[in-house]
Amino acid sequence: MINKNLSSGNEEKIAPVEFTPIQEEIKQSSFSLRPIPIMTGLALLTSLLVLWFLLTAKSVIINIDPLDSTLRIKGGISFKLADHYLMRPGDYRLSATSEGYVDLKQLFTIGEEDNQLLPLTLEKKPGHLQLTTTPPGAEILVDGQQAGTSPITITPLSSGNHQLDIQAPRYFAHQSSIYIEGLDRSQSLNVDLKPAWGHIQLSSIPLNAEVLINDELRGNTPLTTELLASGENVTIALKGFKPWSKALQVPVSETLVVPNITLEPADGVIELTSTPTGATITVDGQYRGTTPASLDVAANEQHQVSLFLNGYITGKSSLSLMPGETETLSISLQGNMGDIKVLTSPTDASVWIDGVLRGYAGQTFRLPARSHRISIKKSGYASQTRTVTPQPKLDQVVRVILLTERETRWANTPSVITNSNNQTLKLFKPENKFSMGASRRESGRRANEVLRDVQLKRPFYMAIKEVTNAEFKHFKRQHSSQHISGNTLDLPTQPVVNVSWQQAALYCNWLSRKENLALFYTETRGKITGENVKANGYRLPTEAEWAWAARSTNSGVKKYIWGDQFPPIGKTENFADLSAAKIVGRVINTYNDSFATSSPAGSFSPNQKGIFDLGGNVAEWVNDYYGIEFNLSMTADKDPSGPEKGEFRVIRGASWRHSSITELRLSFRDYGIDPRDDVGFRIARYVE
Repeated sequence: MINKNLSSGNEEKIAPVEFTPIQEEIKQSSFSLRPIPIMTGLALLTSLLVLWFLLTAKSVIINIDPLDSTLRIKGGISFKLADHYLMRPGDYRLSATSEGYVDLKQLFTIGEEDNQLLPLTLEKKPGHLQLTTTPPGAEILVDGQQAGTSPITITPLSSGNHQLDIQAPRYFAHQSSIYIEGLDRSQSLNVDLKPAWGHIQLSSIPLNAEVLINDELRGNTPLTTELLASGENVTIALKGFKPWSKALQVPVSETLVVPNITLEPADGVIELTSTPTGATITVDGQYRGTTPASLDVAANEQHQVSLFLNGYITGKSSLSLMPGETETLSISLQGNMGDIKVLTSPTDASVWIDGVLRGYAGQTFRLPARSHRISIKKSGYASQTRTVTPQPKLDQVVRVILLTERETRWANTPSVITNSNNQTLKLFKPENKFSMGASRRESGRRANEVLRDVQLKRPFYMAIKEVTNAEFKHFKRQHSSQHISGNTLDLPTQPVVNVSWQQAALYCNWLSRKENLALFYTETRGKITGENVKANGYRLPTEAEWAWAARSTNSGVKKYIWGDQFPPIGKTENFADLSAAKIVGRVINTYNDSFATSSPAGSFSPNQKGIFDLGGNVAEWVNDYYGIEFNLSMTADKDPSGPEKGEFRVIRGASWRHSSITELRLSFRDYGIDPRDDVGFRIARYVE
């Protein structure tokens, strides 16, 4: 530090004074590190750790293929001791490598067992095959798979045995097995293919004929050429001569000498046509086909050619040809004619003869005296065809009445069918008007028998008999019609009874399914819930169909099944008669049909339409809901099907329980829904 009050001239220099620090007593620690105890402790600790490892480690033998593989183990303490490892339980990572093998990396776990074995196998790397063949270009297959053509290097190939298939044209196929060492090494193989041919020596008279082996030109005679031992087709050909052809074989590596082949002069060729075509050909009396045809005939000879065609005069020609010459011959046949006049209804139909339009009906056609197909056609009508053979000097007339397509369809519709349940149904096409119900003045009439006109336009099939117990049991096996007062209702031939309307309709659907017909009734969970009126499947008759089948005649409608007077005369049907008195009480006292309950279906004579039991035996379910319908119009109801809905269904016809004038009338209407012992059913279906 500088003092500012002193002049610079009188400054005194300040010299340092000797300084000696105060000496403090240094205290030394009483603890010092001694090497020998430390080393001893470490040795003891190490010994304990080693002892602990030896006591807890497991003996693990690792068997590895190949044996010279390099192993590395990570993940814990492991110690190799002779041929095994000491390892504590736990998870480890192992890697193994060996030249020529795929590196192996694997996780493994050492368990609590004292002695454990770990087998390891390294996968060999694939090998390579350098394949050559003599000759080259052979097709190579390895284990059945295309590999290419020789020479070829096939890589990679897995270690092991492989099947070789080697093929080359005109050489024997070679098959062998080869072992591929693998280890990424290359192997070489050469295969000498064995020739599959010999030689053939050919000569001909005359010389210089072409030699073809399997249609391949090899040269001209004389010629020595290769021929497969398996055999090939040899042809010797020379213009103006017939070709010589034969399949020949030759031993491998040998030469077959064929004796001189003498060629025969070539045939002449007739290119034959005729007008008209299709005539039968004979040459010198031998059948040779039909025209047009190409015919080979012997040269330098006279030949007779004849043509035959039904309805034509035989055509003939004579000719001779040079070797190899081709002659074109055309023969026009003269017809042996007859006249056919065609008359049709309608009169303006077109006439087709043998598939060709020739004119219109009313014409006379002059035709060869052979069989002809004459087709008559007109729009809106079904075509018809006749086969006619005209006769010379004899005029013939073909008369054809054409039917509309609808008429034809109905003409081809069977009038009677038998269904899959062996039930017979008849075809009906009513179309005529008739009266349903009864006059108010009619004795026994009920209020529900309203008189109205009805017309059925839609054709239908109706069963001629009621459904029997045997037929119904094909549908419902366990059904029983039961019995009454010791009299059975369950015989196979008796009509089925004690069935509800629902069960009857379900039977119809079952039958439709059997025959792949469209179901008439709609089912929901096994219950009829509606109907498809356009369907052609089985159903119950409509009330109108039933009434028409039972009552309608050419002169009007019937009152009773037997006529218009009461009581019935003779055994006309099964009613409540004297034999049923103990069961039903009220009977027809003057009548005895000999059946106390229902009779076998069809036991009595059918009605005028060929249908049985419409007026008795058992009453019948029909399709309609029950109701009372009026027709206030001046026109007939067409194809009526009853009310759209209701609670009950209509029952028609009398039964073995009925005897009164009211019940026995064919206009009698009943109703219900539940099973009864005197109510059954019959089936029907629309045609289309």
